[in-house]
Amino acid sequence: MAHLIFIGLVYTSMVALYALARYLKIPRSGPTPRACKQLGRSPDDRWHRWIIFLSTLSRRLVHRLVSRQGGLVEGLYVHPIKSCKAVQVQQAQVLREGLKYDRQFSFAELQGPLHTGDKPVSSEASGWKFITQRKYERLANIRIEIWVPDPDSPHYSSEEANVRSDGVLLVRYPDPRQSAGKHERGKVFEIPYNPTVSQIKQRGYSMEKMEIWKDCPDALLIASTLQPDPPTWLTDIQAYIKSSFPLALFRVAASHERQVFRNAPRKDELGYQSVVGFADAYPLHLLGLASVADLDCRLSTVVPEFSTTSALRFRANIYFSGPNSYAEDSWKCIKIGKQVFHVACRTTRCELPNVDQYTGQRHRSEPSKTMKSYRNIDEGAGPGSACLGMQMVPAAELGVIKVGDPIEVLKTGTHYYLKQ
Repeated sequence: MAHLIFIGLVYTSMVALYALARYLKIPRSGPTPRACKQLGRSPDDRWHRWIIFLSTLSRRLVHRLVSRQGGLVEGLYVHPIKSCKAVQVQQAQVLREGLKYDRQFSFAELQGPLHTGDKPVSSEASGWKFITQRKYERLANIRIEIWVPDPDSPHYSSEEANVRSDGVLLVRYPDPRQSAGKHERGKVFEIPYNPTVSQIKQRGYSMEKMEIWKDCPDALLIASTLQPDPPTWLTDIQAYIKSSFPLALFRVAASHERQVFRNAPRKDELGYQSVVGFADAYPLHLLGLASVADLDCRLSTVVPEFSTTSALRFRANIYFSGPNSYAEDSWKCIKIGKQVFHVACRTTRCELPNVDQYTGQRHRSEPSKTMKSYRNIDEGAGPGSACLGMQMVPAAELGVIKVGDPIEVLKTGTHYYLKQ
């Protein structure tokens, strides 16, 4: 049996190298940011998906040959702009607010007086409120590229603008003036990932409050359609997602992250109070592929088009294989590679997973309906609230996690979800 696994490993590795060589020969269209290199790939890049499939198969063969216990990280994803397309990476730096590059930007609408909790901040204040695929499913078709400083670039310099801003994001979106199918990459614009003080002043960015759930942090306003001369890319996106409200793009402002309490460990236990940028509630989201596969089986009996459910619908950061379905439900503390995480609570599911992350199309009821039929497992979440996946907080000592890292369960126990 072992020799068959070895032969399979060698074969898939050779094919993966061939596919990689083909992939690297594919010419890239569009701008290449100065002094930068691309980090990760979009999960809808067909060549990249083929390479990842082959490397995943090889990794699983090795994992089964070496050990039959414990989980294995199969995928790492960041979502630089909240509710837009994910970026698949092979390794990620763990920060207190989650994985680096994850949910640092968000689109927002101007919807009337700004509220914090149940009370308006000011009767005269107009407030920006974050938006997601819950309302605008076409956000799934806005594709993000992360470009990071490249020391090997001939243009690299500590004074280079793209280096000083820790890289840039290229944002690709469908042209709202073209019919579907006539654009593969669409239009594109570039923004600094972490703009410097001089860049903020030069580009006219400003600090404004943005409402996200019950929080209302100060955030960096990149652009809005209320400007005298709004950027074309923003009015294009407004038209593409079919928003009738003024639209803006915000970035998390340094030192204005939102503190997390509820199920998160407290400062005296963790060493710091957990924080998030524009994530909904907790820094990281973990999901087992066996759990998604079990949902697949249930869906296929009632909804034929869901014979295979993409795990990307659930927009997790870390996908893993190994344990049985829903094993993660009882995890309280785990180690991924050398990084320890506190598993705070289960993930309660809204209707967002009904959006296909490859097409931006929303199903009328699934997979939410099926999940609610059997995953109402947490009394704290309330009746009719399905749970799938786990929310996590990193330990005080931060590091890097990688695809292929083993997962060690350090502690198990019960969970009780605390609502906002």
